[in-house]
Amino acid sequence: MKTLITAGILALTVAGAAQAQNMFAYMGDQDDGTSTVVIDPFSATGDGYVAVYDHHRGETGDLLGVASIRAGANNETRVQVGRPLRNDVIAYLFVGDNFTDPSMAVDSVEIDIKD
Repeated sequence: MKTLITAGILALTVAGAAQAQNMFAYMGDQDDGTSTVVIDPFSATGDGYVAVYDHHRGETGDLLGVASIRAGANNETRVQVGRPLRNDVIAYLFVGDNFTDPSMAVDSVEIDIKD
């Protein structure tokens, strides 16, 4: 019985640690008119991408830019969006090759574009 309880606790601990690695840190506001979105340091369990989408009025819109990331700790990640931003955006974290379907993201963070 003691072994079973210990194994259960270990499984929950390992699952929680793996899940916690695929997450963005707190994101501050970005300046209006910038064409680069700066993502604060975060960790990922595998290689993948950060994809930035338009997020006007709470709806995910067009893909604006993508940056590749690596497994483990990622320092400040910069995503070039190709035009000055006027509306809020959302960044999605993808582990793997598919960054075109937001429902496949392992985490996301809304980023306010301040005037």
